Amino acid sequence: MKVNVDELVVTATRNERMLSNVTVPTLLINHKLIQLSGNVRLNDVLQEQTGLFLTSASGSSSVGGGVFGNGIQIQGMSPDYTLIMLDGEPLTGRQGGVIDLSRYSVGNIRKIEVIKGPSSALYGSEAMGGVINILTEEKRKKSASIMMRYGSFNTADLNLSTNFSHKKSSIFLFANYITSDGYDLQAESPEKTQDPFHNITGQLKWTYRFSDKTRLVWNNRWFKGNQTSAFSFNGRELNITGTGITDDININPVFHHRFSEKIKSSLRLYSSLYRYEQQLNQKGSAEQYYYDNFSHNYYRAENQTDWDINDKNQLVAGAGYNLQTVETIRYRTKKQQHNSYLFVQHEWRPSTNLTIIPGLRYDGNSDYADRVTPKLSMQYKVSDRLRINFSYGSGFKAPDFRQLYLYYVNPAAQGYRVYGASEFSLPELERQKQEGIIFSILPDAFKISKLRPENSHGFNLGGNVQLKNIPLNVDFNIFYNAINDLINYLPVATLKNNALVFSYLNVNRAFTKGMEINLKGTFYKKLEWNAGYQYLVTGDRDVIQKIKNNEVYGRNTPLGSARLMTFSDYTGLLGRSPHMANFKLFYQDEKSGWNGTFRGIYRSKWGIVDLDGNKFVNMDEEYAKELLLLNVSIGKSIHKNINLMVNINNLLHQIDPTNVPQMMGRHFMATCTWNFLN
Repeated sequence: MKVNVDELVVTATRNERMLSNVTVPTLLINHKLIQLSGNVRLNDVLQEQTGLFLTSASGSSSVGGGVFGNGIQIQGMSPDYTLIMLDGEPLTGRQGGVIDLSRYSVGNIRKIEVIKGPSSALYGSEAMGGVINILTEEKRKKSASIMMRYGSFNTADLNLSTNFSHKKSSIFLFANYITSDGYDLQAESPEKTQDPFHNITGQLKWTYRFSDKTRLVWNNRWFKGNQTSAFSFNGRELNITGTGITDDININPVFHHRFSEKIKSSLRLYSSLYRYEQQLNQKGSAEQYYYDNFSHNYYRAENQTDWDINDKNQLVAGAGYNLQTVETIRYRTKKQQHNSYLFVQHEWRPSTNLTIIPGLRYDGNSDYADRVTPKLSMQYKVSDRLRINFSYGSGFKAPDFRQLYLYYVNPAAQGYRVYGASEFSLPELERQKQEGIIFSILPDAFKISKLRPENSHGFNLGGNVQLKNIPLNVDFNIFYNAINDLINYLPVATLKNNALVFSYLNVNRAFTKGMEINLKGTFYKKLEWNAGYQYLVTGDRDVIQKIKNNEVYGRNTPLGSARLMTFSDYTGLLGRSPHMANFKLFYQDEKSGWNGTFRGIYRSKWGIVDLDGNKFVNMDEEYAKELLLLNVSIGKSIHKNINLMVNINNLLHQIDPTNVPQMMGRHFMATCTWNFLN
């Protein structure tokens, strides 16, 4: 292996360009590194990357109950500010603000491109913090392989893939089946930390070349997941059991045509049909405890045209329309949202060393005011070994269906209630007060109005250095993001039993800032290493102002006396680690067939709960403990067609069932891959 920083990427500018020419912070994870690591699920791959923080999301964050998967923070921005795409199309099925990344196998992934910082000028809502684009295989040569893996917790994973071509057609087929008994990190609790599950994934990608100028790529993906659940409300026995079934279908035909050497165009059609059905019953009886059939459908049509005007100017322009519908028992009726958009990007190269890329996007949405989002990025090549990048981007995150339309009453008698901003009605609260359901209406109820999109302004300054006499490549970046109009839920009334009624309002202002550095090099041509570090500072501007005004109190211990907080006590937003680092070694000897990896990931402690009500953490009891994960793999190729691998992940058996339930403790895996048509 060798240090290679000049691979093609497409996500940063929506057109192909060398990684060394990209003007915004970009991370590329190629297939070779994924393969050598031995990871098989998308969340495992992403959590090992610099500046990507894997968080768990549960119903507590969405006021509803249940575990919904893992989200990814980029530059300290919340997971619902990261747009996750598959072959350039957005993934659907967010619950609790996140997508369950463990649904995605990496067996068919060609590479993963991560864009850090606001990208709404190209990709619209949900790209306020960044973009993760998962690009699947598109081989034309004949090949076929089977991968079998078995590991701890009776986990079995099977991949089948094949490529073949005939005349003008080529087809890629992929199938994955994974099953597990789940795991339990708390012996004293009757529930399992991860419930048993089995998932099936299928993908068919068909390419037909009408001519050298015209081709059709039709990509289809199907996922079905089945998870069994059992939990207790009395802490002693499992008295609630049930299942959760996920269906996810993606249909994506893309028509490419080159009109001339200078002009090409693509028409993309996309349908995503996501459904999650949960059925919970009282154990030992047919009595239904809870049922929901959450359905999210997404339809999109988009055209993009690229025009190479001359050697110094290139134009990318496009337009699109999407329709989303959501249906669940938590909404009173089936809801839908329409969005039309236009985008344009101009790349100007006034000299061989300078590239300037301005861009603009317009969104017209049925649920909020029209929005224009600008961006500007540039690169200056000081020399062949040093380049400097600067970028500014405005980002936005539209109010989601939950924040707009949730109409949820806790199943327990007189339980808490949550009303989305569009479902909230002050006259209805007044009527419920007259009927004796509501005890009092709180002052914030009179502030509820039409929600505005959350918005941000992000700045990045960084670059790349390749040392002359040492095989070392250095990437560095300094970032700052100002986020305004953050949407939060807050109490608007109290019930007679002191339970609360919540709704949503644009209330908060926040910021994230920091720096990131990545180093990459080789030893003796067979050993590649890389290391990364991120330092992160975050804050809520309103809380900081109150501290400066001597209005914030807190405690040193949960039962200690209250004291006035100072700025030195402030630790920023919850759920963020100020220090994150990783170190990786990749060994590969193609002659002998041996390969191996050693990967270490460190995260400093982060705040998880506010016990004294001052909106930040200031006691040891409010933190999740720091983590150090060590993962090891050893592999051997036999006759160039068979590869064997053994993995030991979480070598130090780091566990935190409450705060990091997806971290399953020390576990082992053995893998056999047979490439029988290569």
